Amino acid sequence: MADARVELVNHDLVDGWAAAWNARDVDAVVAWYAPDGSHRMASGNTYRGAEDVRAMVDRALRAYPDLRFDVRRTFATEHDFVIEYTMRGRQQSAIGDRPGTGEAIEVEGVLVGSTDDDGRVTACVDYLDHLTIRRQLGLAD
Repeated sequence: MADARVELVNHDLVDGWAAAWNARDVDAVVAWYAPDGSHRMASGNTYRGAEDVRAMVDRALRAYPDLRFDVRRTFATEHDFVIEYTMRGRQQSAIGDRPGTGEAIEVEGVLVGSTDDDGRVTACVDYLDHLTIRRQLGLAD
């Protein structure tokens, strides 16, 4: 399949995000954000600053030891970006109110955000379908 990324995309930004998560490199994921950058889950939780972002990443990687993000499409201008992705993994331990079930998930998501002049994320919203996750884990009908 041809690369679906548009020419305006900042490949370093997009590739750095997926590579950091897929390498399970917490420091690299945190470095993707500006020092006071925020990551808001559309479902409600907001993580502000390096300490909050680090805690979010640590929790996700502990719960999903094989977590992987595959980038499907991207778009970026000088200070704005969109990353459409598929997230996959097997939840081995609890995260939030979801107990570890050992079940695999595969869910689509979209990150929409903005960057500073250094290309670091100042704010992003993560649109992730938590109901689908719950269904795939056997926790919802």
